[in-house]
Amino acid sequence: MLSGFTIVRNAVRLEYPIVPAVRSILELCDEVVVNVGKSDDGTRDLVAAIGDQRVRILDTVWDFSRGSQALSVETNRAMRACRGTWGVYIQA
Repeated sequence: MLSGFTIVRNAVRLEYPIVPAVRSILELCDEVVVNVGKSDDGTRDLVAAIGDQRVRILDTVWDFSRGSQALSVETNRAMRACRGTWGVYIQA
């Protein structure tokens, strides 16, 4: 089993191409785990609208008190949620 994973937060406001990013690995992966940090712009709805059962959303609240380690922590959280033996990381 091959898992894809990524993290995203406020993708609509920041114009991150999360939908094309996720779609670009769907053909390769049995699942794609998307760690969606609490957003104020509809990012979660955007990811959910991909409408593929292989996309699994992790609803999280990112702890920015960790400073520069916050994104690493959230990336690792997404990676740990993967069920596959191998993983493909993609950035939004």
